[in-house]
Amino acid sequence: MSTPIRVLIVDDHPIVRQGVRSLLGAFPDIAVVGEAESPISVEEQIVERQPEVILLDVRLGQYDGIQIARNLRRTHPECRVIILTTYDDDDYLFGALEAGAHAYLLKDVSLDELPASIRAVYAGKRLLSPLLMDRVLNEFQHLAAEHTAETYGISSDEKQLLLLMADGLTNREIAERLNYSEATVKKKVQELLETLGVADRTQAVAMAIRQGLI
Repeated sequence: MSTPIRVLIVDDHPIVRQGVRSLLGAFPDIAVVGEAESPISVEEQIVERQPEVILLDVRLGQYDGIQIARNLRRTHPECRVIILTTYDDDDYLFGALEAGAHAYLLKDVSLDELPASIRAVYAGKRLLSPLLMDRVLNEFQHLAAEHTAETYGISSDEKQLLLLMADGLTNREIAERLNYSEATVKKKVQELLETLGVADRTQAVAMAIRQGLI
């Protein structure tokens, strides 16, 4: 039989630590080797217990779990960090991912999902609770669109113009919508076509959609 995965539980609520320990106790391939409730006790437990996976809440009373995760990435890169929390705020989610967390799970995970996630993270995979996946994908799409816009030098006004073109509005209709003269809109459309290196509106819209600009 292989050696159990060594897990450290980091949470400021004793009842949560007890519940997680009890849950994981049913799985022989996972061993809870310690518990901690503050950055100081986390460091002590890592040195003494040498955990391989750390279950960490994003809020530990007065302490910031995200900062703890960031510090762990620097001081103990061998440890894989799973954020296990009730907080699904975007700030916590993206902060944890930026800090190097290997997974972000909500505490309503099923009895089988948590041990399966521990095994997966131990094996080198990264995970998110299904409910959070859409947010990450949307943010990735947004960042990709921003990068593409910067690459082509597309301003926010030009992105708006592309959206109106994609909706099929004529120059006159766009002028009415944006409170421009029709001549100004015609000039802006032509400049946009030149920026994108395309011949007409149809090509511009097709390229914008393909590149994730709109």
